[in-house]
Amino acid sequence: MHLKLVLKYAFQDLKNQKIRTILGLIGITISIGLLCLVLFLGDSASSTMVDYVASDSGNQDLVISVRHYNEEPENRSNYFSYAPIVARIEWQQPSIEKYIPRMEVDGKVYVSKGFDTQELTTTQKSVLVSGINVAWENMVGFGSFNWPIVNREMPIPFLPANSCAIYYGFNNDIKYSIGDTIELQMKLRDENSTYIAKNLTVSTIFDFNYKWPVDYKFSNLIVVDINTLYDVFGRDEYQGKCSKLITTFDSEDNLYDVRDVDATENRILDLATKIQILIGLKEFNIVLPKLALFSFSEILNMIFTIAIVFVAIITMLISGILINGILKTSVEERIREFGIFRTLGAHKLYNLSTVLVQGFLLCNIGTIIGIAGAFLGTRYLIIPLANDLLLSRFSGLLGGATLSFNFSWISILIAYLIGLVVGLLVSISPAIKVMRLNLIDSIHPYRHPSELYKLEKKSTVNYKLIITGLVLAITGGFIFFIVPRIIISFDLTLMAAVLIALLMIFILGMTLAGLGLMPVILRFFIEIFRPLSRKLHHVIKTFTYRYQRRNTSTIVIFAISFSFVIFTSIFIEDLSNQSQSGIYLSYGSDLLIESDGWSEIDFFGGFGGFGGGGGNNSDSTNELEVDKIFTTEFKTDLLNLYGIEGISSALVQPDQLTQIYSKGEEEKEYSAQIGDYAGLFTQDISLVGVDQNYYFTVNTKFMRFEQGDPNQAFSLLGAPGQYWCIISQSIANELRLNVYDLIRINVQRGDEQESYGFRIAGISSSMPGFSNLFSGSSTFGMGAGGVLVSQETYLNIMEISAPLWVDKFFVKVYESDPQIANILEAYLSNTYGNQYNFDIDNLASRIESQESSFALMDTFFMLILMATVIICLFGLLASSYSTIIERKKEIGIVRTLGLRGGHINLMFILEAIIIVLASGTVGTIAGMITGWLFGSSMGVFMNTSYQFYFPWTNFLGIYGASILFIYIGMTFLLRRIRKKKITEIYRETL
Repeated sequence: MHLKLVLKYAFQDLKNQKIRTILGLIGITISIGLLCLVLFLGDSASSTMVDYVASDSGNQDLVISVRHYNEEPENRSNYFSYAPIVARIEWQQPSIEKYIPRMEVDGKVYVSKGFDTQELTTTQKSVLVSGINVAWENMVGFGSFNWPIVNREMPIPFLPANSCAIYYGFNNDIKYSIGDTIELQMKLRDENSTYIAKNLTVSTIFDFNYKWPVDYKFSNLIVVDINTLYDVFGRDEYQGKCSKLITTFDSEDNLYDVRDVDATENRILDLATKIQILIGLKEFNIVLPKLALFSFSEILNMIFTIAIVFVAIITMLISGILINGILKTSVEERIREFGIFRTLGAHKLYNLSTVLVQGFLLCNIGTIIGIAGAFLGTRYLIIPLANDLLLSRFSGLLGGATLSFNFSWISILIAYLIGLVVGLLVSISPAIKVMRLNLIDSIHPYRHPSELYKLEKKSTVNYKLIITGLVLAITGGFIFFIVPRIIISFDLTLMAAVLIALLMIFILGMTLAGLGLMPVILRFFIEIFRPLSRKLHHVIKTFTYRYQRRNTSTIVIFAISFSFVIFTSIFIEDLSNQSQSGIYLSYGSDLLIESDGWSEIDFFGGFGGFGGGGGNNSDSTNELEVDKIFTTEFKTDLLNLYGIEGISSALVQPDQLTQIYSKGEEEKEYSAQIGDYAGLFTQDISLVGVDQNYYFTVNTKFMRFEQGDPNQAFSLLGAPGQYWCIISQSIANELRLNVYDLIRINVQRGDEQESYGFRIAGISSSMPGFSNLFSGSSTFGMGAGGVLVSQETYLNIMEISAPLWVDKFFVKVYESDPQIANILEAYLSNTYGNQYNFDIDNLASRIESQESSFALMDTFFMLILMATVIICLFGLLASSYSTIIERKKEIGIVRTLGLRGGHINLMFILEAIIIVLASGTVGTIAGMITGWLFGSSMGVFMNTSYQFYFPWTNFLGIYGASILFIYIGMTFLLRRIRKKKITEIYRETL
C-alpha cells in the first residue's frame, strides 16, 4: 500500500466533490474556531485578572516586615535596615525584580473649615502617613500618581522636603488646598512612641494606581518623602530603615495563572519559602498581598471552565457528526468504486486508509483554518470590542486594567487535538464499513441475496446485557462514589465542570430519546406544508421517508443544537430572574439604609451570591461606635428629603443590643427563644421589630406566606390586647407550629429572663429585607430563624428606652424612579457619611448591573449557539447536495412528468425545511423540559418562586434564520440541475 497513492486518491475525491467538501470545511472551521476563541479569551482573561489583582494589591507580590517573637531584644523596633536584606535576596533569588522600601507611621490632622480658608475645626482625623522614595519608585517604574477623577498619570518627579501629598478622597473630608500649611502629628508604630508635630506644605492632591493596595483609599492616606520622616524621627537612628520592604516578581517568570490557581499558589509559596529561609524565620514576616487576592480568580476560572466544557462538548458533537455524515455519504456513493479497487488487487486496508485519510484531511484543514481565524478574530475584533463596550464601563473598578490579547500554545494544542482526534474517531465507522464490504456486494450493491438462511457464529457472550449492566453500574457508581468526593473537595471549578457535563449528557439523552418520535413529527410537518406543496405533497412525503436514513446525522445535530439553544436561553433567563428575586428579597425596598460596624454582619444579602453587595459604603470602622448608629430620630431627616414616598424602620436585633450594651458601663446580654406554649421544645430566634409602615414600604410581590394572609397578618401585629407575631416557615417546620397557634417567646435581658405569650399571625417563607432569616428550610436560615413583631411589642418585651437604635431603614422612592434613587444615595453618603456608619444599597442600580451581566452572558452563549446552528445548516446543505447528486435520475423522471425547475426548487426546499423543523422541534421539547426541571429545582434551592419562561424571541429568530438560510442555500445548490435539459440529466445518469 503506497501512502502517496492513498493521498492522491483522497485529494482527488475531495476535489471532485468541491461543494460538499467546502461546506464540510466551513462547518468544522466554525466549530473549532468557537472552541479556540473561548480558549484564547480564557488566556487573555488570565493576564487581565493578574492586572486587576495587581491593581487591587498595589502590585505588591511579597512584603517583608518585622516579626515579633518571645525573648526578643527589649524595645525591638518595627523598623529595620533594608539594604542587607536586599543584598542577601539579590544574590540568591533573581526572580525578585523590584525592591521598594516604605516607612509608615500613624498621624493626626485637624479638619479645615473649607477649601478656601486655612481656619481649622476642633475635629481631628487619624491618618496613615506613608513615607516613600518618589525618585527611586519613578526610576524602577513602580505604580503612578494620577490626577483625581480623570485617572490620568500625574508626573511627580519628587516630593520636596517638608511637603506632603494627600489622597483626594480623604482630602474631601479634611478640605485642604494645594499650598496650604497642614499640621501633621506623627508617631512611630513602636511602643512608648509619642506624637511629634510637623508643619508641612500641601504640594499635591492625588489619586494612585498600582502604588498602594486599594484599601489604602479608605485609610486616610497622606504621603511624604521618606527623608522627611528620617528628619522628623532622627536621621542618625532611622536612616536606611523602613517598616515594609515591598518586592515584585520578574514578569517573565509567568508565576500567576488564573486558570490554575493551585499551581500558582504552589509556585509563589515555594519562592516565598526560599526567601523566608534567606532572611530568617524568627526576625521577619512575609505576606503575599497579590496571592491573597488571587484566589478570587477561581470564580473567573469556573466561568471559563463552564464555557470551555460547554463549547468543547458542542464542538465535538457537531463536528464529529458532520464529518461522519459527509464520509458516510461519500462511502455510500462509491461502494461500487471500492469494489472495483478490490477486484483490481487492492487490499482491504487500502479502502480503510483512503477513508481515514479523507477524514484526516477534512478535520486537519478545517481545524487549522479555525484556529487561524479564531486567532485573528480574537486579537483584532473580539478583544477591542470587549475593551470598548464592556471594560471601559468598569475602568475605575478594575484600576484601569484592560483586556489584552494573550494566548498559550497549550490552548492551540488542545483545539487542534480535539479537532483531529474527533475527526479521526468518527472516520473509523465508515472506514470499517468499507473494509468489511463483501466483494460481490460492493461490485453490485443493488443485488439482493437469494438465500433463505444465513449462517451466523454461535453467540457466546451477551454483549447487549453487558453494556446495559455497565451503563447502570457506572451511573450508580458515579453518584455514590464520585459525586461525594467532588463535593468534599469543594473545588468550585471541578464541581461546575462536572455539573455542566452531566447537564449536557442529560440534554443529549433527552434529545436522543425524543428522536424516537421523529416519524410522528415528520408526518405532522408534512401535513402542515400540504397547502404549499399541493401536487408535490405525495412526492415530498415519499422522498422524505425514503431518505430519512441519509438525513439521520443532520437530524441528530439539529436536534442537539436546538435543545442546547432553548435550554441555554431558559437557563440564563431563569438564573437572571432568580438572582433578581434574591436582590429584591435582600434589599426589600428601593433604597436600603443599613447600620454598619457590627461584629457579625448579615450572613448573605440573598441566595446564591446574587443579592446584597453593591451600594455605596460610608466610612466604617472595625470597632462598633455606638454614637454612629442610627436612631428612630433619623427618620424625620429622611422624610424631609424630596423624592421619598415612604419609610419604614427595623430596630436592632437582640444580638446587636448585646454589642451596644457591651460598650457601656452596664453590660447586658440580650437573646430570644421561641417554643410551644408548654415550653417543651424551644429554639433560638432572631427577633425583628418593624413599624406599621413596613408592609406598605417594601415590595410585597416577593413576600410569600405559607399560612395566613399577609395583609391580615400585618394588621394583627399592632392589635391591642394580644401579642402577635409572624414566624419563619423553618421555625414552623421545626416546632410543628401552625397559624393562630399560641406560643411563648422567652426573652433574656442580662440577668433577667421572662416569657411572653404570642399568637402566630402568619408563617412566611420569604420576607423582603430579611432573606437570611425567613426561609422554607432551616438549612437556609443560616442560624436562628426570624420572628417579626411590631416595634411597640418589641420595646415592651425587650424593655429598652430611648435612644431607639435602628438596624435598617427601608425607603420607598417616588414611583421607584432610578434617577431619584441615585440622587438620594449620593446625597445621603456625602451628607451623613461622617456622622453615621452605614451602607446604602440601591435596588435600581443593582438590578441594572445584574441585568447587564446576564445580558452579556446571554449574548455570549447565544452567539456560540447560533454558530452551532449555522454549522448544522452547512451540514444539511452538504447532505442535501449529496442527495441531489444521487437523485438526478429521479429529478429527470419528475421533470418528464411535467414538473418545472421551480417545482424542483420547491420540492427540495420543503424537504429540507421539514427536516429542520421536525428535528428542531424534538430539540426544543428536550431543551424546554430540561430547562423547566432545572429552573424549578433552582427555585426550590434558592427559596424563590419560579415562573416558567419560554424564549420565544430566540426560538422564532433561530427558526426564521434557518428557513432563510435553507432557501438561499438550496436555491444556490439547485441552480445547475434546475437549468439542465431532461435529455442531459438522463445522459448523465443512465
